[in-house]
Parts: sequence; C-alpha cells; structure tokens
Amino acid sequence: MRTLVLDDDPAIGRFICRVAQSAGFDTQSATRVEAFRSHYLSAPPDVVVLDLQIGPADGIEQLRFLSEQHYRNPVMLMSGFDGRVLSAARDMGKAMGLEIAAAVTKPLRLAEVNALFEGLAQRLRPLSPARLIEAIRGGELFLEYQPVVTRRPRDVIMLEALARWRHPSHGRIAPDRFVPLAEQSAEAIDALTDGVLALAARDYAKLREAGCETPLAVNVSGRNLDALDFPDRVHGSLRAARVPAERFSLELTETAASADHSRSMDVFARLRLKGLKLAIDDFGAGYSSLKRLKQLPFSTIKIDKSFVADLPQSRDATAIVKSVVDLARNMQLDCIAEGVESAATADQLEGFGVSQMQGFHFARPQSIDDTVAWLKDWRKAA
Repeated sequence: MRTLVLDDDPAIGRFICRVAQSAGFDTQSATRVEAFRSHYLSAPPDVVVLDLQIGPADGIEQLRFLSEQHYRNPVMLMSGFDGRVLSAARDMGKAMGLEIAAAVTKPLRLAEVNALFEGLAQRLRPLSPARLIEAIRGGELFLEYQPVVTRRPRDVIMLEALARWRHPSHGRIAPDRFVPLAEQSAEAIDALTDGVLALAARDYAKLREAGCETPLAVNVSGRNLDALDFPDRVHGSLRAARVPAERFSLELTETAASADHSRSMDVFARLRLKGLKLAIDDFGAGYSSLKRLKQLPFSTIKIDKSFVADLPQSRDATAIVKSVVDLARNMQLDCIAEGVESAATADQLEGFGVSQMQGFHFARPQSIDDTVAWLKDWRKAA
C-alpha cells in the first residue's frame, strides 16, 4: 500500500508520511504540483493526501487532475481554511466522482490522522491467510446457528454452527470468500477450525446455562485431516469448555471426504473413538466413491440442498433423494435434508422417510442469543 502526499510545507508532509508509515503504508511526498503529478503518473498510489492550498496553485485543480485520471482510491483533504471551504471542496470532489475519505482541518491532530490511516489500512489491506489469522485472533469471527429439526415429534436434533467474518471496513464477509483463503495455508485453516470450535464450545455452555442444551455441528475442512493431532486438538478444546464430545458432530463435504488419504482414515477413526459424530455434507453434489463411504466411519449423510430445492419440479432430483435415503437406511446412517424452504417439500421428504430437516422453512441462521429464544419458542409449541 502506498500514500502520496502533496503539501507545500515539508514539515507537514513528513508528519503525514510518518503516521502513514506507522499504519503500514509506503510513502512519497511532494511540495510542488509538478512533482506530485510526476509521482502519481509513475505509480498511482492507494491513498492521496492533498492540501487545498499549495503555493500559487490550489487543491481543487489537483482534484480535477485526479478525476481526469479516473482515480478511484481514497483521497484525504487538508486545509487551514474554515470548515465551510473544506466542506465545499469535499462536495466538489465527490461531484467529480472521487472518493473523499476524509477532510481534516489544520493544525492536524495526531490521534485523528492516525485513526484515519489505521482505518484506511484495514480497508485497503488485501484479504489473505495472514489477515484471516489476524481476524480470528482479534475477535472478528463469530458464529450463527441453524437448527436441524423433526416435525413429528417436534424436536431439535442439533444446531449447525456457521462461521462469519465481521471485517472492520469490508463489513460482513461470507464463508465462501474466507474459507478458500484459509485452505491456502495450514496455519490459517488450523486457526479457523480451532477458532470455530472454541466459539462453538463457548456457545454450548450458554445453551446449557439457558436450559436449552442442544448438540452442535461444526464444519471442518479436508485440510484438517492432514494433521494427525487434529482429533486431540478437537477433544482438548471440548474438554477445556467441559463439553461432552458426544454432543458434537463434525461435518465434512463429500468431495473432501472422498480424497484418497490413508491419513484421513486415521483421523476419522480417532475422532469417532473420542465420541464425536461425523457427517458427510452436501452428499450427491460431488463425485463420492461409495467404497470410501463404506470405509469411513460416518454417522450421518446430509442430502445436498440443490436436490432438495428441485424436488417439487424434478423427477431426477426425486430419484436421487430417494436413492440417498435408501442408501443411508441400508447403511444404518442418519439422514438430514438441507435446504427445506416450504411445508410441501417437508411433506414430500417425510413421505420418503426423511424426518430430520434443515432450512429457511424452520429457521434462518441466527446469533446464539436469538437461537436460545427460538429454541424456547419451538419447544414451547411442541
């Protein structure tokens, strides 16, 4: 990340550069318009800091220059004039299509400028495995829960924990963006899985305190299976929170479960021996080997939601779902249908012999506090 500063006072330019550097930016400064434009054209920066009065020139001309260059990164304005001039310059910059990230008055205050650059650094820093690890350690990760239910009798079988990332500047980041990042690095995927397990164990204790003790399911990556100590880490995390292993299920996608690794068989067997249940998620969406399914000690099959969603209008989806249900029954595995969005679909699944279901028809993913309230309402209506 790079910051370019234009101010005809060298001392202010040096001050801005020091603050920007402390936030992780490389910096360049100029006291003349010609040098500023030369620096810009040689390598457009990530942030421009611009004084509104530069000797005989002015900052409005430089805003026009940036607009003509189709500059789309943040611009920070500075001025010793009164606030109305600064506000007018901000409005002109926005009208030119520029992103005016801040407009600060002189004399500059260290705390204000430092906070601005820290915020810009957070926003501009590219998402990466290292940034994800930082987010996990910094408490930016949180969980939402979606229940797996039965209608007859009305019960809650488990709650699936779904990881979310609340980024301070990017906002809410979905798992389909950050899980692939985590899987680029053994350190990152271990940090993500361990972090999710710790959060889920903490939330299980909240459920217990609220009188809503319910088994939890946590998604894990196929990369976790490369680590022979994975079962010990999972068991240690649960034991530290005084959570019975029997109340936890680990879910793995079909594609990851089908990878032909003898090491994964070692890990799966030890997880089951420690009391955890294992579910194969999104079943039918990949290219699973039935031989591998037979070899691995799964306890549950989850039917992929794409087939469940197509049930009302697709004979092929109906045939696939029926086949998976028969397979689960014959192998003495539990069977869960994902993506149930209507009572009609739930009725059809029950007709096939599927009693355990998950989907928006019952509940959307929600915070642990909202989940506690939902559980009480669901069980009260039983």
